[in-house]
Amino acid sequence: MQSSLTRALLLSLCGWAQAAALPVELMQLGPSDPATQSYNLQELRDVRVFARSAAGFKQSRLFWQQRVDGQWQAPLPMPFTDARWRDSDPHLGGSGKTLTFISDRPAAGEQALGQLDLYESTLSEGQWSVPQRLSESLQSKAYELGPERYGDRLYFASYRPAGPGKLSVYRSDRLADGGYGAPLALPAPVNEGPSNSDFTLTPDGRYALWWSDRHAGANRGDADIFMAERVGAGFGPAIRLPEPINGPGFEFTPSVSSDGQWLMFASTRPGTQAAGLSQLYRVSWPALLKALGPQVEAHSQLELEQKHSALWRAISHKAGEASDIGLLGSLLHPQAQVWGQSLRTANLDIKAWSGSEFLAMLKTPALEALYECEVHREIRRYGAHAEVYSVVESRRRADQVQADGVGVNSSQWQLGPQGWQLLSLHYAMALPGQAPPLQARQSGDCMA
Repeated sequence: MQSSLTRALLLSLCGWAQAAALPVELMQLGPSDPATQSYNLQELRDVRVFARSAAGFKQSRLFWQQRVDGQWQAPLPMPFTDARWRDSDPHLGGSGKTLTFISDRPAAGEQALGQLDLYESTLSEGQWSVPQRLSESLQSKAYELGPERYGDRLYFASYRPAGPGKLSVYRSDRLADGGYGAPLALPAPVNEGPSNSDFTLTPDGRYALWWSDRHAGANRGDADIFMAERVGAGFGPAIRLPEPINGPGFEFTPSVSSDGQWLMFASTRPGTQAAGLSQLYRVSWPALLKALGPQVEAHSQLELEQKHSALWRAISHKAGEASDIGLLGSLLHPQAQVWGQSLRTANLDIKAWSGSEFLAMLKTPALEALYECEVHREIRRYGAHAEVYSVVESRRRADQVQADGVGVNSSQWQLGPQGWQLLSLHYAMALPGQAPPLQARQSGDCMA
């Protein structure tokens, strides 16, 4: 396993060298005003939302575009826009019917809040509703920034005190009564360094992107876009995106289009705008993943290998004991299926169990011990789906040389909210007189 990770690291270094050739395109969203900046572009199928403002994010407004017959129409201001208030950081929910954003508009009266809080508007029959202020359990006396809703989970950044940094990313889940739980700061590697914000997830949910000034040093006006693989409730190492995505200036508001083709972001790099103002850019998301190489899946790959090893460890047990049902239950998907196959007197004997039936069968203590020893493993993977072919030896004693039986296994794993889970396991006993295919290890040399 260690050698495969080392190989992945070497390949990833090659990917970094290739990434410098990635073409970054300037995006034009309507008339260009050198005194106005654009940012926070999100593209959800045939709808776009983004923000514009003057320097210092003053007079910020929300805009939306619709694509008709393959052509983007001219941007239109959101109908609820009001020159008295600042609206910014728009994000469309998964259905495209909920717009979450920040605003200093008051819940009542005509006096601006003096802070930026969380609001939502909904789209019904082509009309956007009057914005509604979100639950007070989410708000603070400080600025909230970059809200994004994914189902019943809301991510946003806040300058509120007692966070892990000056500006930190939080999440809050909707409760059964319609309210929200207390916001929780995301763990490292997201919240590292003084400031982190504009947290977003790719359409498949496998990667998180955000901006951070963790490497800015004395240049507090500089920030870069980072990404991390999302595995269960945690994240893999933070990967700083390479040049020319990150460059001189402030890179922020990353977003991947719903078709998975483009990474879009804002940058204050020198351009046609006034100095210090941002423009919108895009780069091919598939090309970026290819250029970064194996490092973008290294964290989940390691977990897959660990969980596959845990499967055989959990099935093993000493004499008079049962398999580790707790560990097995955490590995199996709720809809998991298990098949067992053997040939007896030229007849094919196949047994099948649901995951719960398989667990029930193994929870009874057995008179004889069972030690499972995996001696060979091959992984084929596509994104969040993986197929593992393995050869496993079974023994009644841990110290015996000759295996009592050899099984050839095919298992399917799915990467989801709980991390990798086993969808199906199909094992077949080795045929009499016919050894399994070439193995990577000698008999009895078990994989960790």
